[in-house]
Amino acid sequence: MKINIEDIDSTRKKIRVSLSSDQVEEKRKSVFRDVMGGVSVKGFRKGKVPRHVVESMYGKEVDQETASNLVSETLSEALAERSLLPVTRPDITEMDEVKVGEEFTYSAEFEVIPDFELSDYSSIPVKKVVRQVMEKDIDAEIEKLRERAAQSRLIEEDRPAKDGDYVFVDYSGTFEDGETIDDLNRQDVKFLLGEEQISPEFEENLLGKKAGEEVEFSVSYPEDFLIQEAAGKTVSFTVKVKEIHDRVLPEVNDDFAKDFDVESVSELQDAIKEQLERMHENEQLSSMREQIVDSLLSGNQFDVPPSMLEKEEESLKARFVSDMQRGGVPEPEIGEDVMPKFTEKAAESVRTSIILARIAQKENVRVTRKQLNEHIDRLAASYNLPPDQVHKAYEQPGTMEHLESQIKTQGVLDLLLEQAQVEEVEPESEQIDKE
Repeated sequence: MKINIEDIDSTRKKIRVSLSSDQVEEKRKSVFRDVMGGVSVKGFRKGKVPRHVVESMYGKEVDQETASNLVSETLSEALAERSLLPVTRPDITEMDEVKVGEEFTYSAEFEVIPDFELSDYSSIPVKKVVRQVMEKDIDAEIEKLRERAAQSRLIEEDRPAKDGDYVFVDYSGTFEDGETIDDLNRQDVKFLLGEEQISPEFEENLLGKKAGEEVEFSVSYPEDFLIQEAAGKTVSFTVKVKEIHDRVLPEVNDDFAKDFDVESVSELQDAIKEQLERMHENEQLSSMREQIVDSLLSGNQFDVPPSMLEKEEESLKARFVSDMQRGGVPEPEIGEDVMPKFTEKAAESVRTSIILARIAQKENVRVTRKQLNEHIDRLAASYNLPPDQVHKAYEQPGTMEHLESQIKTQGVLDLLLEQAQVEEVEPESEQIDKE
């Protein structure tokens, strides 16, 4: 078997395989024997049809079957001999006709992960943001709990609505051409003034209004507004204020704490502190891992195989659509202006996977069955499901392999983090304000 490899580009190769006439003849005889054994021709017993008769009737089919068998039986061997691992199924682009006494040659094209030399990853510099949980942080979390537990109380007095009030309204909206959509027509809608739950312009027109009043105004929505039909358009609203309610926050005492499965305010504060410390620790790890990935991407530049890029793009788009639908957008449209962002993100994701897989191979990072089982057991416990049920779900085709890949990736990142050059830093004021 003679093998020739040609680079089409950095991610695509062409293999040309030539097989000897002896190998072709041997395979053709094998195929012919199988055909002869099953041929029935009037005037001859089955299996006793003369060769020249079978040849005249089925010679072309025998040649085609021989060619197909030769390709299927030798292509994998040829790729393995040259240590090639296609990321796509090879596409047969050229194939000779089978001719007795002549070589048989065929060609195939396929995508590969491009060759690249790993950059040094033994001591990647990362910054570890160290932040202490302060009393004001705990107080802020308790205030959030109070807001979530807030009650609304109808205001009996005749006073105008202000920030912090709940308002109950009916509203209808129409476009400039007179058309409307269901999302712009609602009854008995409750929202909190000052929270910009609908839009700043919408709320501004309700401030100072009293129960029973009706107001008309227009709102111009940005191009990226979540309600696609209203994006970039001006809507004329008619809004009737039906009721105004006070927002009544619960008092922070032991009874309030018991709603969160603790016995006292002190225990609630301790639980919140522990939760915030875990959250900050997770943020630290996430940030440092992101820095490691950014460093690897910066130090290892190579082209991404188109098929892998396309698959990742589709995955990202599907995830985006799913997230938008959960947020109340029925069928979000992905415009041409957004597509480059998906492509860029997908390319980074694929390159990251390739780099981490190369490091895993070099560092012999493996995933044991014990690790898989422990991960599934933890997952079952977190969702309060029977372990056997979750284990069975992971036995579906491809599911366990995906989990193994996730754990291996985590193992590589943990290894790189252990080797990293870590510098502890204080959080920037902008980060604290954002949190």
